[in-house]
Amino acid sequence: MFGQVSFAEEKNSNQTDTESNKLDAPQFSSMASELGKFQNKLYLSIGTKWNLKVQQTMEQIGKDRVVFKFHVNPDGNINNIEIVEGNPNSKLATISKEAIADGGVNCGPFSEALKKEKPNGFDWQLAYRIY
Repeated sequence: MFGQVSFAEEKNSNQTDTESNKLDAPQFSSMASELGKFQNKLYLSIGTKWNLKVQQTMEQIGKDRVVFKFHVNPDGNINNIEIVEGNPNSKLATISKEAIADGGVNCGPFSEALKKEKPNGFDWQLAYRIY
């Protein structure tokens, strides 16, 4: 069991599990871009905390899926964290929200090049799924 971070939609009834897994694969800007590099760094930072917490509380979670949207500021802080899908009171939602909030702090500020590209930061959406 593991979490998926993506911009993907839930699979529809015509999709196979393989097609659904492709949709749930992480989506980033080009890794050659400053934004893509930062997104990858942020993804790893959030994922490290998320995976640890999920392992510690697996029996309390069960099968679940939540989707969050949030804003990443140039200083690395994350704000406006909102659940857009799933139960906001679930254990998975709590773990995911904490991991997102902490991920930015652990990731650090934007590079100078990314600050020029995204001076006001950027919005991102992450989906977490236990199956």
